[in-house]
Amino acid sequence: MREMIERSMPFASPECCIYRVPETIANVNAKAYKPRLVSIGPFHYGLKKYKAMEGQKWQYADAYLLRARLSVEQCDEAVRKLEKKARNSYAEPIMLSSDVFATMLLVDACFIIELFLRSCLGGQKNQDLVLRVPRLFLDLDHDLILLENQVPFFILEEIYNLSPPSFPTMLELTFAYFKGYNKQNKQPQPEFEIKHFTDLLRKFHIQLAPAPAHQFQRKRMENFSLPRATELDAAGAIFEKDSSQCWLDIQFANNKKLKIPQLEINDGWESLIRNLVAFEQCHCLQREYYLSDYISFIKCLAKTPKDVDLFVQNGIIVNWLGDNEPVSNLLHRVCANIVISPSMFYYSGLCEELIAYCKKPWNSYKATLKRDYFKKPWRTATTIAVVVLLLLTCMQTITSISAKK
Repeated sequence: MREMIERSMPFASPECCIYRVPETIANVNAKAYKPRLVSIGPFHYGLKKYKAMEGQKWQYADAYLLRARLSVEQCDEAVRKLEKKARNSYAEPIMLSSDVFATMLLVDACFIIELFLRSCLGGQKNQDLVLRVPRLFLDLDHDLILLENQVPFFILEEIYNLSPPSFPTMLELTFAYFKGYNKQNKQPQPEFEIKHFTDLLRKFHIQLAPAPAHQFQRKRMENFSLPRATELDAAGAIFEKDSSQCWLDIQFANNKKLKIPQLEINDGWESLIRNLVAFEQCHCLQREYYLSDYISFIKCLAKTPKDVDLFVQNGIIVNWLGDNEPVSNLLHRVCANIVISPSMFYYSGLCEELIAYCKKPWNSYKATLKRDYFKKPWRTATTIAVVVLLLLTCMQTITSISAKK
């Protein structure tokens, strides 16, 4: 009875880091948050649709124990020492017995470790069904990044550290497996701490310490009517793909050039950004809503297919979805029901710059002249000739009037 009471107590642990996605967010596209192939952790444990993969998980777990020369008893003891901390990592009471919970963590952890070793060290890919079939591997990769489908990283490390020291560290192995997401080429330093894989991928896409230049931007937004990309273009702004691999590094250089890191949108992007944003919304302070603010900012710029088209033309968006309208719709869906703070918005300073730029009539006049009269050489020559002719005519008129006087 005491065990049941403790498991059902209202959650209030600072160790919490794994959440069910709130319904207000999940209802927009529930599939983006649910596993396709394999259940990891307690939230989807025991569901019939994931039974087919359970046998594969046990085979992988057994293979890892043999590889590392570990006994089930050794690993079980290591997991049970951390059971309370592991339970506290979840944002709701886990109504599984101690034996079932420990076994689930052990099997899931060994499965993940063996998967990473096979994927990164090679040797069994041709004989392995999951690694050999691209569709299965893509589904598995999708499942491992989901917020609801996590085990605490300290469980993986605890079991992995029982293995021979000749192996790379668990953090190094994890970086190697997810290297495709690590565009900034961050290195697994000892001080680099992660709570789970969703947390790691979020860290891959942001700066761990935001650049000082961005700090002044965190002030209250009085006006959030950000001009669209086409409106900025009409005012003479220039769009340029920035070489930075950090999504957050957006700049308005020289009060004219909007530099934005490239964003590649493919079939897996929606699930990725949704889970990273969901983790922020559930776990982080509002001043740390970096990706929530980022995607809201991009959505405001790319409100229509024509805005997206402008981004595609300038290499800022790489669109693997085909048409540009689905990209615009996707950005709106991803932002539905997420919270952003007007007083803590990451790009508030940049928004003010862009709004002020569009309000200056001279910027639009210059852009119109350049677009309509100086875009092609023959138009430039014709325009100059007309201006010269008008000036000569005016001069002649003034001269004639002066002579008559």
